[in-house]
Amino acid sequence: MEQPPQLIRIANISGRYLVFDPDAVSALRRRANTNGTLVGTTPQQPTQNIFLGLPIELRPEEVDALLAAGVAYVVDDVAAHRSALLSLGPDERRAYIGSLRSRKLAAHKVFAEMTAQKASIAATKAEKKKLRDSSGKSDGSSSSSSLYSRNSQVTSLGVTPTSSVDYVSPDAHALPVVPRDSEKGSLCQFMLGNGYYMTPGLRFGARYSVYPGDPLRFHAHFMANEYGWEEEIPILDIVGGGRLATAVKKAFLIGGREPSSTTTTTRPDAALPAVRSFSIEWAGM
Repeated sequence: MEQPPQLIRIANISGRYLVFDPDAVSALRRRANTNGTLVGTTPQQPTQNIFLGLPIELRPEEVDALLAAGVAYVVDDVAAHRSALLSLGPDERRAYIGSLRSRKLAAHKVFAEMTAQKASIAATKAEKKKLRDSSGKSDGSSSSSSLYSRNSQVTSLGVTPTSSVDYVSPDAHALPVVPRDSEKGSLCQFMLGNGYYMTPGLRFGARYSVYPGDPLRFHAHFMANEYGWEEEIPILDIVGGGRLATAVKKAFLIGGREPSSTTTTTRPDAALPAVRSFSIEWAGM
């Protein structure tokens, strides 16, 4: 008999919803068509700002959709870690520190091999240049200085675990599921529940970019904004959004939750909010 899929752990840290575990990130993408936004940087290169990594951050409306679909739960991460650290005995702490040291030594070995390989290539090139140089001069002093600099960097290497799921109880300090009685976020839940993928749409002048499948395989089909049912929509929002979306070969989608308690169910595992949406295209462009 097939086991039900494991719930995905979302960490609540200072009001932000983060997922650190690579397997959980993969499950979110495969099972719940949710990508999140990469916000992490590397300890060895803190100025990195182009290719960010784990953790991923989820928007509150995405978390609501995941909770409603029953595929995730939220944990107070600070309280969970504090409780786990206080409960560790001396032997467990020594074992944890020992595991970090062994991983550090393994990383040192890999970097030392890479450094030796680069040094060998540099020495070969320098020897060839020396043979070609009629004056017989070489730059061995600068080469040895460079190698010394690299070796000194290797000794300062540290290992930062990307996830602590092995040391913290998965369901410790799980927060109660409190549905938000708000119109905002209903469009996100509705689109995710119907199989679409959504990413932040700021670069296209909208709240969401909506994809018919995984963003690694498809271009966005819609730029989407959400409005309240009784909220007045400025005409310039519609004109500007429609023209911009059409100019980048997309449609402009607006929508909001209907003022009723009824829900529409399109998936057997989730009840979706009743949302009315409209697609706007600028036909004259």
